[in-house]
Amino acid sequence: MACVLTVGCLLGATALFGISRQGDYTANAWTPFVLAHANSQLFGWVGFFVMGFALQQHPPTEGKKRLFLKLAGLSLSLMAIGIAVRFVAEPLVRLDRALWLPIGVAACLSQTLAVVLFLANTQITRHRSGEPLRWPSKFVFASLFWFLAVAIAEPAVFAMSHQADPTNSILFVAKWFAPLREAQFLGFAAMMIFGVSLTKLGTCFGWKPAHRTLGEIGLALWTLGLLARIVGWNRYFAAELAPGTGTLYQVGGVLIACAAVSLLASSRLFERPEHAARSHKFVRGAYGWLVAAGVLMVLEPMHLAAIGQPFSHAFTGAIRHAFTVGFISQMIVGVSMHVVARMHGMAEERLAGLWSVFILLNLGNAARVALEILTDYRATAFAPMGWTGFVELVALGIWAAHVGGPLVRTNLRRRAYAC
Repeated sequence: MACVLTVGCLLGATALFGISRQGDYTANAWTPFVLAHANSQLFGWVGFFVMGFALQQHPPTEGKKRLFLKLAGLSLSLMAIGIAVRFVAEPLVRLDRALWLPIGVAACLSQTLAVVLFLANTQITRHRSGEPLRWPSKFVFASLFWFLAVAIAEPAVFAMSHQADPTNSILFVAKWFAPLREAQFLGFAAMMIFGVSLTKLGTCFGWKPAHRTLGEIGLALWTLGLLARIVGWNRYFAAELAPGTGTLYQVGGVLIACAAVSLLASSRLFERPEHAARSHKFVRGAYGWLVAAGVLMVLEPMHLAAIGQPFSHAFTGAIRHAFTVGFISQMIVGVSMHVVARMHGMAEERLAGLWSVFILLNLGNAARVALEILTDYRATAFAPMGWTGFVELVALGIWAAHVGGPLVRTNLRRRAYAC
């Protein structure tokens, strides 16, 4: 919560506002803040949620409880330090590369070590019931592979993004950041959400168990689409975005869209659940944005043909925002509401429905996606687009105040009892 409300969403909203004022997505002055925002959202917002949820759901054996807590605390501290130092290093490395480049690399190494310790903790200390794993665990293991891969890559990514020759840095970012973002958000974040949601929706949220065949088809299509996007972009870039060389990249988008439809069908979200819950609208909205992001990927070649360009920062940003805020963030919001209520023995049907959060989050996201695409046609769309991030920030602020309250009160009571 601290990350998303500060160096995550707040920084992103501020950077977007600055970009909108300049009317240029490649506005050089805002680039370091955009990079810091992306890192904070990945490791601070999504990463902390995944790590905390996993450790809460998989307690240790009694004999390894001390080790479990020690590794958990260490991974938490290392990740927090890495995010904070990386946030400072991104803009300052341009002013004093000799000083801040090694500091930034050290921050990335801190994040890498945090991920390694988290993964080790879940394997070394976790209590094993002996029951076979459910089939959605395939998504979880795929996600953890991508989590480790992108964490290992971060030190090199930071160093290569801040080379002595700025031109080389720009070329590196242009070539590698598109596939990196695919690995981070389509690989790590999305697959973890699929694995958890396709399990929990049938056991905790009141829907029928997910359809296995459709889910496994979705896994295969998603994996193929992700790999096609990564390899396809590198081929497209190597060919200098020449016409006809981006076919594999575009096919990847079609596969992702088909996977999204298959996974939505597998989830059975739009069938009648056993009971109503305030979190249902967020989960349904998240999967709706997942399909919407896939549709945008399919439409991307037509958009590029309409504007006569081989690439569009605006359209790519719209796809990414539909996916990261519409799907990932909305799923975190919905699941966290349910988990916190259960952890504290609160009857969810008696709690506030948080319709204001749902409306503001989806309104801000829809406006951002639509206006960002529109900037390719009308420069006047930049001005209203700059405010959409703050609409989303208000939504997340209301959610954090509501969900964070029970966590803080419980922690204070435990400390008072310990004293």
